[in-house]
Amino acid sequence: MADKRILLLDGPLLTAHYWHAGHVHAEGEFSPEPVGLEALAVYLKKHRASIFYLLADIAEEGFQLEDLPYVQGGDRNALLQRRLGQYYYNTPLSAAISLGRAPTGRRDEKILFAALTRIETFTPWLDTLRAAEANLAGVYSVPLVLAGCIGQLVSGTGPALFVSLSRGGVRQSFFDQGKLHFSRLSALATKSLEEVARSSANDSAKIYQYLLAQRQIPRGTPLRAVVMAHSAQIPVLQEFCRSTSEIEFEFLDIATAARKQGLKDAPADSNADNLFIHSLAHKTPAQQFAPAADTRIHKLWKIRFALTSIAWLILASCLLYAGKTALNIYELRDLVETTRGVTAADTQRYNSLSDSLPKVGITPDNLRALIGRFDALQKRTPAVEPLLIHLSLALNDNPKIELTNLTWKIADSIDSGEKALPSAAPAAAPAPAAAPAATPAAAATGGVWAVIEINARLPLGMISDQRAQIELIESFAARLRDPKTDVRILSRPFDIESDKSFKSIGDKGDAQSAEAPKFALRIARLM
Repeated sequence: MADKRILLLDGPLLTAHYWHAGHVHAEGEFSPEPVGLEALAVYLKKHRASIFYLLADIAEEGFQLEDLPYVQGGDRNALLQRRLGQYYYNTPLSAAISLGRAPTGRRDEKILFAALTRIETFTPWLDTLRAAEANLAGVYSVPLVLAGCIGQLVSGTGPALFVSLSRGGVRQSFFDQGKLHFSRLSALATKSLEEVARSSANDSAKIYQYLLAQRQIPRGTPLRAVVMAHSAQIPVLQEFCRSTSEIEFEFLDIATAARKQGLKDAPADSNADNLFIHSLAHKTPAQQFAPAADTRIHKLWKIRFALTSIAWLILASCLLYAGKTALNIYELRDLVETTRGVTAADTQRYNSLSDSLPKVGITPDNLRALIGRFDALQKRTPAVEPLLIHLSLALNDNPKIELTNLTWKIADSIDSGEKALPSAAPAAAPAPAAAPAATPAAAATGGVWAVIEINARLPLGMISDQRAQIELIESFAARLRDPKTDVRILSRPFDIESDKSFKSIGDKGDAQSAEAPKFALRIARLM
């Protein structure tokens, strides 16, 4: 942050002060003569990196209170500039200060128009500041500085007259609701303590009469007057400043006020110049009197300072992010080293376990590949349970058929290397009823088949009834056949070829020696 230097103009001379961390140091005094202005120019160039504040403590001040209709934007600015031109047409050092809006009625806005009326007093100093291209923050007055800190000096918000002493004289500033209404500086001839006390009492009485005439305080209400002075000089002031029915005097120790404001150097007397300088540097008022042309360099400096601050903030953020990233990298490196150690330990343990296993004639990679292929084969192996359940239900519906033998297999085709029968009809079907309308084999173009070959026999009592045998076998095959299941009769109890002769069993001995009729069939289902 740039250094702050305050140029105090309290008469024909201008004094320069350096403020830092609550301490005020005088650095020089300059006169409006060419020699003094040249010395001021040298001083400004020497401290061109500092921010300069021009503080005026002079009697040539003007204050006007007016209630204006509440407007906003460009209309408000035009209205205020027009009023300033009407009140203070001969000086550019003017300002309009809003004191708030009325609580009732049209809610007009109360405006305090203030100005430093004698521009000739400031012209040589402002010209020197412009020529030196000094970083001028603004032109301020003691009343504006008091308006910013009156809440810490005077308790309460009612009407109060604040009396202070400076090198320029005795200043009386009137505040209502914590807002500045006007201020007056009385010059002193001898600057003795008695003169200060007499001037404080007399001027307070005159201001009371003025406030009554302006109707700023109710008639019959005493005016509260707070006199700020050194504790050693307060008894002398009390002899002159006695409370009456019109004015109630209170006394404030300037050392106590300095501590409240944060001034590190306690005042040695009642002079409040250092306190005002500290208040201006520590808590700069929002309003000032200088035109925009005189504060142009300061505005550019604020823009540059804002951009520099943003750049430093971005740099700090980048450094923080880089530090966080570096910390993450460091943690990741530790994690990688730990993982490598764990991996090495696991590899060593795996090798020791592998060495302890019995030696086999296949490498671990080939064994792993073989196991993978076996797992894949297991996943592809279809279940034969649905086909067995289907067979058991058909046997339940045909209790005369006795199952003697059953074999099952998984094959890529129904015939599995044997001579394949047409899928549209069984191989041994003697009648159209034995031929299915459609089988899965006819539509199948590939896949895995679950095949069951059944050997069964019929009841012995049916040995002489070949037609009944055929019907029972065909009925059993029809029961097994469905859209998912292919059924083929492989053999019957007798031959029905055209070149074979029928043989009958006529006697009892032949029947006893005969065996039960047997047949075989095959069922298949595409899995």
